[in-house]
Amino acid sequence: MGAWQQQVDMVVFVGAESTGKSTLAQHLAQRQGAGFVPEIGRFIWEEKQGDLSAGDYVEIAERHRDAEDAAIRQEAGPCVFVDTNALTTLLLGLCFGQVTEPVPPALLRYADDCRTRYLHHFVCADDIPYEEEPGVRENAAWRTHVQRLVLEDLNRRGIDYTVLTGTLEARAAKVMDVLSRIEQDRDRTRAAAAAA
Repeated sequence: MGAWQQQVDMVVFVGAESTGKSTLAQHLAQRQGAGFVPEIGRFIWEEKQGDLSAGDYVEIAERHRDAEDAAIRQEAGPCVFVDTNALTTLLLGLCFGQVTEPVPPALLRYADDCRTRYLHHFVCADDIPYEEEPGVRENAAWRTHVQRLVLEDLNRRGIDYTVLTGTLEARAAKVMDVLSRIEQDRDRTRAAAAAA
């Protein structure tokens, strides 16, 4: 993988349901010997059979953040691959109508923190077959709708991101290429600072 830097960075994968986020994040973590944080919201969604309140979405964001912090403390390597974040939690809560105005302040804070919390956001595109999962996912049209909202939200917040398309291997290769370029940029910045 290469030593990107001494501190542990979080690399997050966002996008609508059934876009391959979990598969890709786990694949990269295993291949690179890196940490992995699963989508905590899925566990709570399944436990409550989709009947969530705004408070549940705050709990999802908090538990996900705790899992990220724990993964960072345990990780010996340079990064942790993360499946979704508070941006997705907030967006889905609003889409399902289970989070309404006024949005809980804690949920807004967690979503706002995403701008600086991660090394990079990767958006898994909806160019892979839709997998039907009753009670968890809606349908292919819903996926396309949510995917558009994810991109609009990232753009509105000014968050840099890379869209991943194609096969699992193509997506993984793109991730590693982008991370390599980020590290090269860091090296140049450090060298310039040292020379100043």
